[in-house]
Amino acid sequence: MSETSIAATPRILAYGPQPAGSAMAQSDVDVEFVESNQELFERLTAAPAHLVICLHAPPMFDGVEAVKGIRRFDATVPVVLASRIQNTMLNLQAVQSQVTWSVNLAGEGPIEEALSDLVSDASEWLERQAE
Repeated sequence: MSETSIAATPRILAYGPQPAGSAMAQSDVDVEFVESNQELFERLTAAPAHLVICLHAPPMFDGVEAVKGIRRFDATVPVVLASRIQNTMLNLQAVQSQVTWSVNLAGEGPIEEALSDLVSDASEWLERQAE
């Protein structure tokens, strides 16, 4: 990953469920969880994001379709496709939809917690870039 300069407060949009009863650790990164494509696109048009993380956990969250829609709004924002599914078809769809990174969600626990861990790691990375 290359070094990125971030002038404004870094902003992450996470397409997927936020874990119930837990809050993100205090950070200098603005993190918003959205649970529908429509909400994701509304947030993208309201303000730019520095990073978008899309959960791919069909049928509730189709990250590949979300990425295709994101690319209509912003072709330059980095997009991470996060899934516990790793197969050739998903990888080909990720490439076709212009995903920046495709990552495997860790753990066997609830998907919400795995997504939250990924968002937390991404927030820490963005904080370091902003220093």
